Amino acid sequence: MAQQSPGIAGFLITIGGDTDMKTSGSLRTRPSPQVFPLLDDADEIIGYRFFSEKITANGSATAERARDAFAQECAAKGGRIEPEDGDAARTFRDRALGRRLPPRGESKHFWSGSSAVCSRGADQVLGGFVAITYDTTEVATKGDLGSRLMSRVSMVPTRTAVYAYRPDQIRSAAWFQRAQDSYVADREAEQKHRETFRRELAIGTVTNCGTVIQIRGPMVEIAVPATRLTPNGKSTFWSRRDALAPTFSTPCTYGL
Repeated sequence: MAQQSPGIAGFLITIGGDTDMKTSGSLRTRPSPQVFPLLDDADEIIGYRFFSEKITANGSATAERARDAFAQECAAKGGRIEPEDGDAARTFRDRALGRRLPPRGESKHFWSGSSAVCSRGADQVLGGFVAITYDTTEVATKGDLGSRLMSRVSMVPTRTAVYAYRPDQIRSAAWFQRAQDSYVADREAEQKHRETFRRELAIGTVTNCGTVIQIRGPMVEIAVPATRLTPNGKSTFWSRRDALAPTFSTPCTYGL
């Protein structure tokens, strides 16, 4: 496996912002979604910045600017941003953001999230990026009457939190490929085992349904255990050979 990178966090200096919890509009005793990563994933985060801005359009502008800076540092280190629909980016997004973003508020404020994973090759993750924005840009134009009036007096700021994640906590594309290959290999081995089991069925063989008591070509008669009856209430039934399997491997279909 490739040597682990210390992470991508230099972009945080480039984008500005600060680390004061008050800027996030949240308190540790009453946290808002913007600081959930800092509270829940503290051991995975190598740096963060908070922004509080009065924005009238595109509340995601700061998050987009931060992501661009992350991508530039990623490229400078010989990496590339993982495709958003790829396993590495998708699972990181689900874990870092997931259900942390509340539904849109009645006053048209809402939370949005952005994430990215930087990798060098398939097996080396260089870093992770997450931004969470409390967007109030629609409050003044699409909110209820009270919200619009309040916005004219004192506009509620849009707040953005940006995080840099440690690379060793993010699974690489190669990890997912190995997992998929292992899964396929296990399924193929299981299928071969079942085929061998069915081919070698004999009187007395114990299956997932019961004990073989008679074989007629592709059909097999099974005696179920004394503690169990077939759906029709009998103690035996006929089943196709290819519907039987080793014990405890799959539920019995009782020849249906």
